[in-house]
Amino acid sequence: MLRKLLFSSLFFVSCVDAQEHDFPTILSCHASSDKPGLAVSIEQSGKHVFKGALGVADLSTRELLRVDDTFQIGSISKQFTAAAILQLAENKKLSLKSTLGDFITDIPVEYASLTIESVLSHTSGLPNYNSDTEVRQRWDKYAPIDEVINVVSKMPVLAKPGVDYAYSNTGYILLGKVIEVASGLTYSEYLQRNIFSPLGMKNSFVVTKGVSSKRIVKGYTSNRNAPDLYVAPENVDRSWIYAAGAIASTLDDMSLWHRGLSSGKVISAENYQLMVTRAKLNNGESVNYGFGTDVYPISDQPSYSHQGQVPGFMAWSVYFPSHDLLGTVFGNNDAVHPGPALLNMIARQLNLSPAPIAEKDITEQAKALIGTYKGADDTVMTVTFDNGQLSAKNGNGVMQKLVLRENNSFSYECTEDYYQLREQDDKRLLVPVSIYMGERAPLVRMEI
Repeated sequence: MLRKLLFSSLFFVSCVDAQEHDFPTILSCHASSDKPGLAVSIEQSGKHVFKGALGVADLSTRELLRVDDTFQIGSISKQFTAAAILQLAENKKLSLKSTLGDFITDIPVEYASLTIESVLSHTSGLPNYNSDTEVRQRWDKYAPIDEVINVVSKMPVLAKPGVDYAYSNTGYILLGKVIEVASGLTYSEYLQRNIFSPLGMKNSFVVTKGVSSKRIVKGYTSNRNAPDLYVAPENVDRSWIYAAGAIASTLDDMSLWHRGLSSGKVISAENYQLMVTRAKLNNGESVNYGFGTDVYPISDQPSYSHQGQVPGFMAWSVYFPSHDLLGTVFGNNDAVHPGPALLNMIARQLNLSPAPIAEKDITEQAKALIGTYKGADDTVMTVTFDNGQLSAKNGNGVMQKLVLRENNSFSYECTEDYYQLREQDDKRLLVPVSIYMGERAPLVRMEI
């Protein structure tokens, strides 16, 4: 009861299985009640497993984040843009084989000839306007979409279509204009009429001018050298972000979006499969992107996801189809990726990492791990066990507590990434395993 009272005083939380996996503790490892923070939701088979928020929504008023707050979701917006294009294709307003030039006048010839499907999958060869000096000098002020396109389309293409994958915000801005021309509606109006309203997403909208609205929590940024110093993020008018990332939403609305998209309420089952199937290059190789969706395995589990970042905000939404699990996390500090917090919770829920050992006497298990390990890059880790506590010291002499896990494994506190002891060719290897990236180069135990 004391634990429940302590956490409920710090953040808003509702859960079904949170006590079993101690999701509130994981969240508190990645956020605190006096700083910009996180809002996270996990649902499986249509039921919420955990929903919580921890942090400050507005530093000037000290108002705390809530699970129903509205955040900007950044490039997760590309899922909506892709679905809108597919809707228009289903309604015979365009074809995926249509070119940008069929809908947008006065763009360079090499832009005009690109097919819509190549732009959807980032295989068109288009550049990314974010690094363009002229754009950065102008994007603090509102501009109509035609002016934005005129400026962002001045960069030369990077390659011929289908040669390589190159993530391009430029391409999705152009797709927003295609939606407008094909539908006769603004991008914002189209999404409101054809996606947000039909799905009941009452708290989702496109930020069309400025950087935010009263309905959205305040966004911040921090400096790596001064992580506790928060300042206003870079001023980028959302008219320059548009269909590439200007949507704001809530955790509950994102759940409605996923269920609607995957169940055929938004687009056909066939077109949904286009979104979540890896696109192919001219040489037959697949890329880790479909239409508006990242498609790659996490811990050997198939996943469909997208990350998002705009000044002041970061977000990640990921779906594991084999487990029917959806996870979404929003953050209002653009300098801290919220993904690790969500992935640690998902790892607990899906048992992607060895379970922590709860027994009081861990001496025998711990003894097998004691030793000094060295990696090929001269990384050194010394594992010790003193007074019942397993710890590790790195090459800089910093000592950190470890959590003993099953299968000759351990992790640092506050992470599901782990190290596993294995034997190979008469050597004892300590293999780092990242939940997101998989196994890394092993460290070898040094013989004394």
